[in-house]
Amino acid sequence: MKKLAMEEKLVVRPIVGCLVHSHFWEGPCRAGRPEDMTKEAESAAADKYFAQMGEELKKVIPEAELMPMIDARYEEKFVVSKEVYSEIEKDMEKADIFLCMGWRIPKLERYKKPIVIMQNGNEGIDFAAYCNNIGVEAYVAMDIQDLNEILHFLWVRKAIANTRVLCLSAAAQPTFGIQSLIRDPEILRQKYGLEVIKLPFYEITKYMDQITDEEAKPIADKIIGGSSDTKVNKEWFINDIKYYLAAKKMMDIYQCNAFTTACHELCTSEIPQQRKFTPCMCHSIMKDEGIPSGCEEDLNALMAMCIMQYTANRPCFMGNPNHETDEMLRIHHAVPALQMNGYGTKPLNYKLWAFTGQGFGGKLQVDFTENTQDKVTLGRFNPAGDTICIKTGEVIRTEYDEIYCSPYYYIQMDDARTYMHNLAGFGHHQVLIFGDYTKEIKELARYMHFNVLEG
Repeated sequence: MKKLAMEEKLVVRPIVGCLVHSHFWEGPCRAGRPEDMTKEAESAAADKYFAQMGEELKKVIPEAELMPMIDARYEEKFVVSKEVYSEIEKDMEKADIFLCMGWRIPKLERYKKPIVIMQNGNEGIDFAAYCNNIGVEAYVAMDIQDLNEILHFLWVRKAIANTRVLCLSAAAQPTFGIQSLIRDPEILRQKYGLEVIKLPFYEITKYMDQITDEEAKPIADKIIGGSSDTKVNKEWFINDIKYYLAAKKMMDIYQCNAFTTACHELCTSEIPQQRKFTPCMCHSIMKDEGIPSGCEEDLNALMAMCIMQYTANRPCFMGNPNHETDEMLRIHHAVPALQMNGYGTKPLNYKLWAFTGQGFGGKLQVDFTENTQDKVTLGRFNPAGDTICIKTGEVIRTEYDEIYCSPYYYIQMDDARTYMHNLAGFGHHQVLIFGDYTKEIKELARYMHFNVLEG
């Protein structure tokens, strides 16, 4: 399988700029104590600042990978030496961005790489404005907090661009279950770098036949063993795991790190009936592994899921919304994850029930009111792939249904009626993540150039 997008690193080339004058003088742009303005004194100050920045960069977020820091000091001719630029150019193809600290680096814009300037003052703002005006992407960080926020958003953008979706498709335009989907995946590749590989949905069966009981049973037993209430046929449950492992095998072959599959067409083919499985458990397990996995070929929801998962470092739920009252929305599907509090946290408690009346098709029943926080953010992209609609609310109760799509989550929010009307421009499946990420999604939109409609 292609490396998880969440395992990508944003490669940063740190450069420290310092103006070290050749000798002492004063004038309209230079004044101070003579002893502090000699070449020797300014060189010592530059050495100290370089060391300070090295210590400060130890606080950078783990999603960033720092290349060796470069000392780019120069004199009052404002010309950076060829030797310094040779250092900057070394392994430049690996660098995603330049990080400039201190004084600006004259002519760094020639490389047309994104630049982050960490400098609390006129130098950073001026250089960023110039770069942006000539088409070179630039941002200003006042301090390490700013820097880490900027690096995180740039990392999310890179993770999206390194996401490759295996889409097991019915090749219908559109699928029966969801007409509002992004019909041309090329839109996502051109705009965000996210790739979609479409293959026939029934192709997975030959990979399922390659999965042995010995491979699938330990996983099935572990999930059954962790359930507080099991109502699925245990012998058939192994087929859900075989579907999951087969999907992983296909992702290995086609170098993908995200997944979606047709649902209605898969159902009407009667392949699940014959083999006694549904894809629901596959989606739940993958999301807990850091793999975006969405229902029904819904690329609108999957794009929102990638953005929200990478931004918040936690898996998402997705489901159908229903207007209950003007202050209450209900959302339901059979694909909750267990690490909704964040990757590396304690998994939520769950029941393992059956999707079908016959007892096949495992589904996790998770009570979201037991989550560490009640606030949630909902999101979905429009069919044009250029706008996300978001809305916040609070989960106030969870209900379960013996069969079909369940659990049901009841979300309290202001003006649910208007929100549902807004979704007429976006489509039905909603992606849900715990926490209020309105600010972060709106900020990310500046880096990825999509629009945001607050519901």
